[in-house]
Amino acid sequence: MFTRQTLRRLANANSFQRGQAYYDGGQLTKLRREADGFHASVRGSRSYRVALQLAAAGPAFSCSCPYAFDGVCKHSVALGLAVLDAYTPADLAATGPAGGPAAGAPADALAKALKTAWADRKKGDKLRFLKQALAKSDDLARQFLGFGGQPVAASTADLLATLPDRLAGTLEVLEFDEEFWENSEAYHEDDEGDALAEATEEALRDALAPFVAELLGLARGGQLAAGLQYWATACAAIYQVEEPASDDYGAFGDYGADVLHQWHGELAAAGWPAVLLGAVVPAAELTAALEWLGQHLANPPAQWADFEQSWLPLLLALAADPAAAPLLAHHLEKAGLSPETRARLQLRAARTLPNDAAWRVAAEALLPTDAAVAQQLLDHYAALADRPALLRAAATAFTAWPDRFADFVLVNFTAAQAPDLFRGALRHRALANHSLEDFGRLRPLLAPAAAAAFVQAAVAAARAQRGSVAFAAELLAREAAPAALRDFVLGLEWIEISPPYHTEIAMLRLAETDPTPLMLELETRTRAYLNGRAKAKRGAFLYDRIGRWLVSVRGAAPRLTEPVLRLALELRQEFPTLHGLRDVLRREGLLVNDPAPPAARPTGDERAPARRGRRPNPNK
Repeated sequence: MFTRQTLRRLANANSFQRGQAYYDGGQLTKLRREADGFHASVRGSRSYRVALQLAAAGPAFSCSCPYAFDGVCKHSVALGLAVLDAYTPADLAATGPAGGPAAGAPADALAKALKTAWADRKKGDKLRFLKQALAKSDDLARQFLGFGGQPVAASTADLLATLPDRLAGTLEVLEFDEEFWENSEAYHEDDEGDALAEATEEALRDALAPFVAELLGLARGGQLAAGLQYWATACAAIYQVEEPASDDYGAFGDYGADVLHQWHGELAAAGWPAVLLGAVVPAAELTAALEWLGQHLANPPAQWADFEQSWLPLLLALAADPAAAPLLAHHLEKAGLSPETRARLQLRAARTLPNDAAWRVAAEALLPTDAAVAQQLLDHYAALADRPALLRAAATAFTAWPDRFADFVLVNFTAAQAPDLFRGALRHRALANHSLEDFGRLRPLLAPAAAAAFVQAAVAAARAQRGSVAFAAELLAREAAPAALRDFVLGLEWIEISPPYHTEIAMLRLAETDPTPLMLELETRTRAYLNGRAKAKRGAFLYDRIGRWLVSVRGAAPRLTEPVLRLALELRQEFPTLHGLRDVLRREGLLVNDPAPPAARPTGDERAPARRGRRPNPNK
């Protein structure tokens, strides 16, 4: 079932957070459900079309944005959140390529019920149902013609033969000039950035629409071989188009590559390649299509940028089809595919067939490079209670993605069961989370040299502003390293530490062990900051920091009370016009003997003497 937890696993933390912001900000529009899934538009730096297909193998997102990193993009997250809010769990039951039931128990039950009903029905009832179905669906009628071996209405050969010239003729005459821009619906006098990109995208969408319709027509008509050939021919033809008739605004870097990217996006939004396998295809057609595919990929006549990656969704769709999956590996033997792509196809086919042994082999191949597969493999071994395999896979997964799998290691193993792995995971988590609790668990497992190395790593990270100053200071104090603690705290630029209270914690630890050097540095450093050291600016932030530092030191080292109060008074006297500083020092109880500032000189009627026992109020 598709849930919020599913969506979180599919996206990295940054994409999920930004997708949530997009959804909450109302940047998702035109949410709709069609036969092949859910569709919407998401407005970011420009408008992107995003689609979601729910299938037995899991949710599959597609988006017209260029994101190609870890997990799904933020636009997909926004769509996923919208779908979860707009539809009930029953609505979100996984569907197959054409919107039918997912593979699994419900599909098996339906298949059994259909088999029983088919055996019980009279021949006349079957024919009447078929006739009504064919009359209601042109696509189904074309599939029926193809299944029966009858010629289709359109000449596929002519369609494919003329395709390169028709695409080139359509794309080469487009003009992206001033007239195009001023006549576009997105035109704004002061905006030629995102709006121009949107107008350009819309023009290409209109130009490509007839070709998208032709390809989907072949797919829905059950012409699998023709559909594959059309797609491959169109991709090569688009990539080879060099430039439009005009590009006055420099909208394109590489025209063919840019249009090809949009072609992939338009097809994905229309449900490709799932729609290709939604048709009823005779066995001979399937075999012929896969044979052509294998020969084509063994020696492709043209290759474009990201050639293999652009083929991957189509190949994965074939591997997810129960009829195609058993034949696919044989027909792709001579295809020049990378080991990772072959492993992904094997993994998908093993799920489809199903074949646990083949799935494990493919998952092991992808273990070091795919975190999601690594998690699935770990869950698989855990369910089998195969501890040796689980330990081996966990070690590989932790080495590749320590942030993601450190917790898994610590939950599933003990220091006795996997000493090196457990110690490594605990060390990583302690450093990553600045956790004194984890360090307390780790310390007994470390030799003195390893403990010192851990502390030095935390100190180095803090100095480089990649770690926690407070954590490093606490470690130095715990490890009884006063000289190192003094060098660390006095070597920091206090005003630049974030969050600011970490400076106070570091001062507390030093004040407890070696207060005198800290006090001497305070006397020098506070004046320097008030005079602009490290680009410090006078104001509430700086005054509050100075007040907190003095209070922290006095509290941690009572014998420094007198020097702290003396320094506060000296600062007040040396910077008499900094009333904000004066107020902070008073608020913190550091100006106990501060004489009242002189009253403003009275004028006119204000020259009457004040009553005995009361001082003039300078604020009046």
